[in-house]
Amino acid sequence: MRYKTIEEQNEKFIEILKQNSDLMIILNYIDELNLPNYYIAAGSVFQTIWNYYDNKPLNSEIKDIDIIYYDSNNLSKDVELDLENRIIEHFKSIDLNYEFDVHNEARMHLWKKENENKDINQYKNSEDAIDRWIATVHAIGITKENNKIKVYAPYGLSDIFSKTIRPIKHKTNSKDLYDRKVKSWCERFDGLNIIEW
Repeated sequence: MRYKTIEEQNEKFIEILKQNSDLMIILNYIDELNLPNYYIAAGSVFQTIWNYYDNKPLNSEIKDIDIIYYDSNNLSKDVELDLENRIIEHFKSIDLNYEFDVHNEARMHLWKKENENKDINQYKNSEDAIDRWIATVHAIGITKENNKIKVYAPYGLSDIFSKTIRPIKHKTNSKDLYDRKVKSWCERFDGLNIIEW
């Protein structure tokens, strides 16, 4: 879909997201937790838009809900896991049975070392992390500010609206990871425009 201005894109984006009642329930709860520099990010956000334009249920084929925050004062893996479990249990109690992936981006350099044997610098904030994700559609987050939805989209929204998968060739990314993500998206969504690595 084409919109004349970035403001129009942003307005339409938020208008569609607000129709995803599950996502709004999740966003409101996460906002109440007062997590520092938090976002609901990646798949559940951009795939809501794809489903809207494909006339599908807005949560169709959404695999999980990614929640990120940035707390450099507590880099404990256990604290992160406890938060994730708390969020999962809360939503189970109200019959919203999604998978949740919760990450403190302040400790992602530790995770990368432990899980991928990669040395990266500590991210400066959650936005610094999102900037480096694997594709422009993937690099998206929503949060609340003054009780209003705020969108963080460092590469804009045009690729999401046009279902264009474009790689972000940061040194922490790889063709292999990109190809795996593209394959997964192509198995679940139609009409994607793929830009090769």
